[in-house]
Amino acid sequence: RSRGVADRLMGDLVKVARTSGFHSVIARIGGGNEASTTLHAKHGFVEVGVERQVGRKFNRWVDVTIMQLVFDD
Repeated sequence: RSRGVADRLMGDLVKVARTSGFHSVIARIGGGNEASTTLHAKHGFVEVGVERQVGRKFNRWVDVTIMQLVFDD
């Protein structure tokens, strides 16, 4: 299933954000999406918070994980 497309896109997104002068990038990941959390972590994002039961998916309440990448340079 995976062909590395998401990984390449995320790498490009991070590169463009850095070279465009962004100080940080924030991701909000819903519903326990472990694949997305893992992808973001691979590119340097860290979890900075969780919003509890802020969305609904398939008629169930879901949490949203907040991850952030800060450029220190």
